[in-house]
Amino acid sequence: MLAAAAALLCGYPVCHLAASLPPAAGLAATLGPLWNSLWTSAVSSVAASFVGMAWAVGLTGCARRGRAALHATSLLPLFTPPFIGAFALGDAYARAGLLDQLAHVHAGWLYGPWGVTAALTIHAAPIGYLSGLTALAAMNVEPMWAARSAGAGWLRAFWAAFRPVALRPLVAAWSLSFAFALGDFGIPYELGEPSGFRTAATSIFANLSTGGTQDFAQAAWQALELMAVGALAVIASRAATGRPPGLGTSAPGPAILPLFPKGARIASLALYGLYVAATSAFPLSAVLLTALTRAYGLPPTPANWDVAGMFSPLVSAWPMLVHTVVLAAVAAAVIGLLGLVAAEVVPVSRAARAAHVAAWLPYAAPGTAVAVAILVAFGHALYGTWWILGLAYVAKFYGLTDAVVAARRNAPVEAWRAARSFGGGPFAAYGAAIWPAIRPAVRQVALQALMSGLYEVTLASLLYGPNTQTIAVNVLSASEGGDVRTVAVLAVWMTAASFALGLLALREPRRRRSQGLSPLRMAVPSAPLEEVRLG
Repeated sequence: MLAAAAALLCGYPVCHLAASLPPAAGLAATLGPLWNSLWTSAVSSVAASFVGMAWAVGLTGCARRGRAALHATSLLPLFTPPFIGAFALGDAYARAGLLDQLAHVHAGWLYGPWGVTAALTIHAAPIGYLSGLTALAAMNVEPMWAARSAGAGWLRAFWAAFRPVALRPLVAAWSLSFAFALGDFGIPYELGEPSGFRTAATSIFANLSTGGTQDFAQAAWQALELMAVGALAVIASRAATGRPPGLGTSAPGPAILPLFPKGARIASLALYGLYVAATSAFPLSAVLLTALTRAYGLPPTPANWDVAGMFSPLVSAWPMLVHTVVLAAVAAAVIGLLGLVAAEVVPVSRAARAAHVAAWLPYAAPGTAVAVAILVAFGHALYGTWWILGLAYVAKFYGLTDAVVAARRNAPVEAWRAARSFGGGPFAAYGAAIWPAIRPAVRQVALQALMSGLYEVTLASLLYGPNTQTIAVNVLSASEGGDVRTVAVLAVWMTAASFALGLLALREPRRRRSQGLSPLRMAVPSAPLEEVRLG
């Protein structure tokens, strides 16, 4: 079953795409967008890795109480759909945005390459934050205390203990952030296209939109280029860390760092508060005000608010809303089932591990590249149907199952043997011994797949047919048509749904809390992070 999934999700589409490539006559035209993708991805991934790890260290040393709230706040950019996050930044800081209306100040560079790079950094910073938590969990604090007792300063003592365990999570954060930035479509489309700055992902979308033979040939070459670059980044990360991809991270456990001095704590929390306000709170507030205001361009004061207008776009788009929910739920259920299968066979079979890694590769590939590969392989038979969208969703998000595989490795074998020795059948023993250990990971993977499917815009915009539109396609169409208020209204509801699912994934069930079990709060698959501690 796993081998069939690997062949269907990755093997056949990629091989079919490579075999059907047209002559490389126009290949030179693809190098400019590819270079734009490479340098923006490299800069943003490095910045996101260091910024996120700095916040992990800073917040761990700043507070003991309220760590759960700080943890959730640090992950908000990860829960925000990238397209909506970029739209929110433009609505807040660009010309005629909320800051321009309030203080007559705007960021003229936002629509362009540096705006794209900044937005990619903000969205990927939680990945560095989770990697920093992984490094802190693996850090041996004894060298730090030894250095402190020998007269070393706090920073020097901390670095002596933190440096040996920081490299692998840092490389993991970089590789995952790079893969995300390389394939993101929403951010460069929203902040790059208005200024003429085009990346490989937006170039593929533009080429497929024109419908010409030469344009489709360029899109196919660009898709293969992006897949190759993403695979090279993952292989380099795996070679540097020596671990298989996709082991995820756990929630912040008991802090091992001593608290910072009071002045440093106040300064760090104040700086973090400004960062959250500038990157999340103010932009999302700008989107909410735009959605409430009855016409774009009016001052966003209560006198111009139209609360009923917050619901009219949902009423008119209810078929697309139903399509989105059903498609995301079915994809999440299939991914959860495949995760259970992979969890049983990957630890005991070399062939299963190879199939799992092959099926996992589309997760690290850009969504536009996955869409082109699926379109070339199955478009003649499935285009315009729900089957091609469902197949693309499962292929793209299968990598989330790594959290289930990691949880299964940590499940107690003794409980299984005890259940079998007392006469329990295979399924009864599985339900009594294995399922309780992996249920939190399965729940989390299903919620993450559902959240990703609700706001997925890249696959949906390239593979939808006349009767298979999703709400993300409606948002993109409204953006192309200049209907800013409709975009803002739908963005508010999509972000609220995404936040609800993300926070639900962070919330530990009461039964688990009462048993004192360690939670798996947020898994970040497709990166060779440290081992997950479960149960």
